[in-house]
Amino acid sequence: MTNNKLALTGIFAALLAVNVPANAEESFSGIEEILVTATKRTQSLQDVSVSMTALSGDKIDAFGFEDTRDIFSQIPNVSSSEGSFSADVTIRGNSTLNPTLAGEDNVALYFDEVYRPAAFFGGGVMMDLERAEVLRGPQGTLFGRNSTAGLVHFISRKPTEEQEGYLNFEYGSFGTNIVEAAISGPMSDQVRGRLALKYHQDDGFQDNQGPAGGKLGVTDRIMGRAHLDIDINDEMNLLLSLEASDADDIGKAFNHWGLLDPATYEVCDAKRVLASQCAGGDGFSDPNPDVTKPYTEHDPSAGDGRYTFETETVTAKLTWQLNNDMELVSISALDSLDRYFNADEDGSADGMFGLYQYNDTYTVDAEQFSQEFHLSGGDEGRNWLVGLFYLDDDRSSTSGVAGYEWGDGNPDTMANVDTKSYAVFGEINRSLSDTLSMLAGFRYTDEEKKVQLTTQGLPGADRLTSENLSGKLGLEWRPRDEMMIYASLSTGFRSGNFNSDLLFGDLSAMTSVDPEEVTAFELGSKSTLMDGRLQLNAALFYQDVSDKQGITYDSNAAAPVSRLISLGDADIYGVELELLAVPTDNLELSLGIGWLDSEISADSGYVITSSDGVERTLDGSELGSPDLMVNGVVSYNIPLNDGAVVTLQTDFSYHSEGVGAGGNEYNYSEAKTLVNARVFWVSASEKWEVQAYVKNVFETEYIDNTYGIADLDFVYGNMGMPRWAGIKVGMNF
Repeated sequence: MTNNKLALTGIFAALLAVNVPANAEESFSGIEEILVTATKRTQSLQDVSVSMTALSGDKIDAFGFEDTRDIFSQIPNVSSSEGSFSADVTIRGNSTLNPTLAGEDNVALYFDEVYRPAAFFGGGVMMDLERAEVLRGPQGTLFGRNSTAGLVHFISRKPTEEQEGYLNFEYGSFGTNIVEAAISGPMSDQVRGRLALKYHQDDGFQDNQGPAGGKLGVTDRIMGRAHLDIDINDEMNLLLSLEASDADDIGKAFNHWGLLDPATYEVCDAKRVLASQCAGGDGFSDPNPDVTKPYTEHDPSAGDGRYTFETETVTAKLTWQLNNDMELVSISALDSLDRYFNADEDGSADGMFGLYQYNDTYTVDAEQFSQEFHLSGGDEGRNWLVGLFYLDDDRSSTSGVAGYEWGDGNPDTMANVDTKSYAVFGEINRSLSDTLSMLAGFRYTDEEKKVQLTTQGLPGADRLTSENLSGKLGLEWRPRDEMMIYASLSTGFRSGNFNSDLLFGDLSAMTSVDPEEVTAFELGSKSTLMDGRLQLNAALFYQDVSDKQGITYDSNAAAPVSRLISLGDADIYGVELELLAVPTDNLELSLGIGWLDSEISADSGYVITSSDGVERTLDGSELGSPDLMVNGVVSYNIPLNDGAVVTLQTDFSYHSEGVGAGGNEYNYSEAKTLVNARVFWVSASEKWEVQAYVKNVFETEYIDNTYGIADLDFVYGNMGMPRWAGIKVGMNF
């Protein structure tokens, strides 16, 4: 491992030293400039002193990404699970470790400049996007709470001055049907509008092997978005947005891995379990776990296994140009969601020891209001921004397991968490010389969280208050116009959280934790080389995480009750490299590499108990994320005689294996390499487009994630998605 660290550090240092002068006699515009709003003002991606990846809407369409989690396959040091019921987004190895229904993760999620912490469970529909931005590392000053790991921001396409639109039809494996359409243009001299709609349906890719049979992993989603862009006068503009989505899926079922030796009934070691050489206490074994053939007692025709997700968001953004150098922006948003899902968490038709079914039902009902004001300005050599932020989030949840209800069949645990958060923030970027500038920012947050719950009729309540001052200091050095080297020191915090799911009547399990904090150092470089045909971005980082939040389980209780605790501290460091090259006018190549290492510092007496009953010390172990991620794309254009263009594209992603905190091999994700292929045809007028695709070309089978709890007779989790093929036809107008 030490040699790997030294080698990667050496490579990074060499890349920082690269300084290839541009040839002034040649110009090349093949690499499209991507404008981003990572600093709440519009800048070129290459001018932002943050390690980040931005995918344009055209790139997202070219990859065929449908679910919001799909983009992470092409972003270094970012990963997400493929299950139906949680997002589990991890950036730079700083995983959430406690995705409770009413809790908040450490990756901040924004949709059109609105913070939406509850909108990402199980992913979501992507439609009519301008771009997606992923910022790695804490973004505690401009974006604030719960961005200790980083930030994901989806930005939709806005109304246009000229009339335009498109209509796409897609048909694929497992009866996939997708229809997406948008129309945009002027409604009067002062008003422009845009309307987008999307419907996504399939017949399900899983055949239930249980007694009820039926199809699982069924998609049935519809989404719509409307923008109204109004010029109030020459200085003021109002953008009104309404978005609604409705998912009525049948979720992807869990797979089952037996835990006991069939002959001795002793707990098998993890390698035997994950090789399907062991069985449950009743002898049930799935000798060849297959994502398309789960075993469950669920009857989808009776509504079992449902995953429903409804959202509504109303946003008003007012932009007031006070003068040539100063702008005031107000962003007001109302956001609501209703979520229901029913999971067979034992992943079998027989249940634990053939006696107990972990047939769980969860709901979330959330209402959120947020308000942000920010004032920005600048002149030659200086840009600044100050702002205010307010959030009121009211979230109710229920969690229950069949057989653990109380009083007229009510869920085991019902909880309400109310959050009120206030913040003031600011940032300034000032030139110190022709080539050197300094960046400084701060954010002060004051927030209160309250929880009220009942578990099997027993009431409980708790309250958390916290104040936080996050900051950022940075330097940007530009030795030439097309190269920037930067260094930054930044801090951030993740809000305190409550344990409020499946308490099984045990109020002592209603634990809470104070905020998780991070201090991060980053050294990076962004360069444009070889006459504009090559972009090379690199970053080296170190993060010091304090009071890491995490869930552990008390297996001595009548049921495995979860406990939310501060696990300890963690050190994370690593490297990111991103390369985009256009060697010829018709060939485009990209490559991304992310490598990291982490170590938990915990009380040496603190242990976790894994599925084999062995107590494992957290101190000195890793957080559990993959330590190496590689992704890339090759795209080649073939011009035809009639002016049309055929494009051949293949992309790949590699993730190394991940092992749970404490070296718990029963919590596992398998190393995987996935390859996708696409062929595009675009008419000479660019009015018509046809593409054919195959996802997971080589039909790679892999364990996406597993999870085991001591004193059970199984490990459950998800196999990776199967091969998927299809064809898409589009018309632009």
